[in-house]
Amino acid sequence: MSKNINVEMTGNNTLSRTACALLLPLTLLANPNNEINKEEFIEIVGWIKDYRTWGKYWKELEDGGILVQVAGTKWMVCPHMCYSDGVSHNDLITKWNEVYNATN
Repeated sequence: MSKNINVEMTGNNTLSRTACALLLPLTLLANPNNEINKEEFIEIVGWIKDYRTWGKYWKELEDGGILVQVAGTKWMVCPHMCYSDGVSHNDLITKWNEVYNATN
């Protein structure tokens, strides 16, 4: 299944270089519903060793509107940034808006 990635959103100057470097693995490893398990993602991306550093960059992505927590360790990647073929982009945007508005 291929992913559609919006490179204009990834050009956001408010993110640090490390947070920007996490965008590609986030988009590629997210499931077709744009969800990702934070703990599994941290294990896969092994080049950041300190969990305090992970917290900093994860918070940066959350504040930047790239991630929103769905439940527990399950997070959703913004469908304006990426989405999979075969999945309704409108349904993903609706789900994103519901979860994002509920947490903010």
